[in-house]
Amino acid sequence: MFHFFVPGSKVQKDRAIMRETDARVAKYSRRGLILNFLVFVLCLTFGEFEKKEHNTAIVLVTGLLLVTLVRSYYLFRFDALYARAPARWRNQYFFASCLGAAWWSVILVTLTWVQGMRDETLVMWLYSVVFYSSVSNVFAPYRHFLTLYLAIGQIPAAITAMLLGDAEGILYGCIMLVFYIMLSHQGKVTSLAYWERLEAHYSLRERAQGLENEKRTSQAQIELKNEFLVNLGQEIRSSISDVMSTLSLIDDSQLSEHHRELLTTANKAAGRQIDLVNNVVDFSKITTKTLVLEEVEFDLRRVLEKFVQDFTLDAHQQGIELYYMFDPNMPLRVKGDVARLNQILATLLNHTLKASRIEHVFIEARFHQEQDDFGELQVIISDSEKNVAGENDPEAQESDHNGIGLAICKGLAACMGGSIHLRENKNRGNRIFINVALQVVSHDERRFGSEQKLRGKRALLVDLPDSNANALADELNAWGMSTQIVAGQEQAVIRLAEQAGAGIPFDLVLIFTKLNNMNGLALSREIVSHPEIAAVKQIIAMSILQSDSPEMKFHLRSYPQVCVIEKPIMRKRLFDVAVQKLLNFDLDDERKTPEKETSTAVAIPRVLLVEDHRVDQMVISAMLKKLGCYVQIAQDGLEAVEIVEQERFDLVLMDYDMKEADSLRATQKIRQQERDTHSMRHLPIVAVTAAQTESDQEQYRAAGMDDYIAKPIRYDDLEARLQRWLDKD
Repeated sequence: MFHFFVPGSKVQKDRAIMRETDARVAKYSRRGLILNFLVFVLCLTFGEFEKKEHNTAIVLVTGLLLVTLVRSYYLFRFDALYARAPARWRNQYFFASCLGAAWWSVILVTLTWVQGMRDETLVMWLYSVVFYSSVSNVFAPYRHFLTLYLAIGQIPAAITAMLLGDAEGILYGCIMLVFYIMLSHQGKVTSLAYWERLEAHYSLRERAQGLENEKRTSQAQIELKNEFLVNLGQEIRSSISDVMSTLSLIDDSQLSEHHRELLTTANKAAGRQIDLVNNVVDFSKITTKTLVLEEVEFDLRRVLEKFVQDFTLDAHQQGIELYYMFDPNMPLRVKGDVARLNQILATLLNHTLKASRIEHVFIEARFHQEQDDFGELQVIISDSEKNVAGENDPEAQESDHNGIGLAICKGLAACMGGSIHLRENKNRGNRIFINVALQVVSHDERRFGSEQKLRGKRALLVDLPDSNANALADELNAWGMSTQIVAGQEQAVIRLAEQAGAGIPFDLVLIFTKLNNMNGLALSREIVSHPEIAAVKQIIAMSILQSDSPEMKFHLRSYPQVCVIEKPIMRKRLFDVAVQKLLNFDLDDERKTPEKETSTAVAIPRVLLVEDHRVDQMVISAMLKKLGCYVQIAQDGLEAVEIVEQERFDLVLMDYDMKEADSLRATQKIRQQERDTHSMRHLPIVAVTAAQTESDQEQYRAAGMDDYIAKPIRYDDLEARLQRWLDKD
């Protein structure tokens, strides 16, 4: 069977594309079909041909009507016919269209031969020119059919006009032939452009679909890898937990010093393995964007000060001095993920300590409040002097240090709405810029010395580093003291003697000791050797390693007016020591008395431990008892609910990993009891779990649990949870 169109490319074989093309052909063909019939009928009605050739006109109209009805069948029933057999509809409609073109050619030939090129013949020729121009655009995708269609409709009429023999007929005939050639060429160009455009679109769509499939495959692989890593991490954590639990049960009081060191080393090694597993799991969660951050309220300045203190000993052991300066306008309390913030700061400071090329590291913290409730904390860790250049230092280059720790820190900072940049400058050293977004809870600043205990006292600051000398002096001034700063042992003794001779002696001398020498001890000895200034109170800032030296211990025993404060100097500790030395007031004794009084008045914290694993029971209960808690153990959730109904507890540690969601049901029952009894007291319930996925956290929070602690439980983590939920002051 003859076919007017044979698909040759993927696009031409695509059913959706071909249907859209054929639907367009059918849509515009309907208009031309009806218009052709109306134009011919009007020409016969108002022209002379019908009067001269009445019978011929009737035959022509009847034939045109029949052809129109046949073509209408295919056009107006397009949806039904095309759905059954698209290629058959196309072939049959093209055949009917050729019949229509042939009959239209018969009409033009008859009018031209009978009347010549005048009256309605000219109207029909003019209309044919317009009609075939529009048809060439509609049928252009099928250029072979279009060429045949145009030839059937135009060439016989052109030949008939030329056979008339007159100049007018020959002219019209030649114009029609030229017009046929132009329309055929235009149809060919339009057809090529049409299919090329669809080919390009089809290729892009296939490429996009391929990329989408690749994305889905990659996402599935990533999710599978993430699930594998999380499950593997939980298994490894459980195994290491058993090791750490066993080690923690060993009574080190019966061990020799050597064996005690081996036990400590084993505990640290196990802890490092846990940290490694946690880092791998964190990295996997960051890459898949499944990491869930905690939102807890905390004292920002206290967290930063503790962070500096925790690294002081490590830094001093490496011969590195830690300096710090915190923004005085820093908000008092903020909300965010304090554990992740500490993780970022600890990792990057540890990296700086290992890579530092000089003997000091400076830590600067600023807070930029952008809105009423939100702001950005910026911590700069540098092994150069502070404020030498900003984050956009043109001479600095972005460091390309790699490592899972740094990658995790950058991912965590991004999750917390911030960023991390490592800048290297050959002349100015390395600088790390840490930015995280935090919600501001309170701006009320709690300043030490607000009661003005130290008003009117005079202090001399000796050999303080330029990085924080002015900040420390401003802090002492806020306590009501007046301060002066000098450098060098000789200048300090001269200034002390001058002021004493003038009748306005200093009440306090703060001496800063460098790590690589005992200049503070030498200055202190010289001061106590001068009778006129020997009685001045002295505070020597030095490392723990220096203060533990035999000569320093002997000096402190010999001269009670001298005391030591650990570097870096923390304002709270400095205030306490200054008050103690200048006012002869023992703060430790003051604190001990109320503690003894309250210890008899306040009950020991009562903790209910819901745990079905024997080893975990022993380990966790031992830690709780060491932290001063009364511990009662429940084997399952049902027993826990019964105990809570009968006794009062301050905290519940609930094993989340018990079988058949026992912990969730127990928590729901405890919360329901609180609602039924209209209790004004909310019992904190902390989940103990090795699972830290987002879905798990949503489940235990939805059940009514307040917090979670990860297995294996570390002493510091447990202590932090007790402080969070039991220490509310």
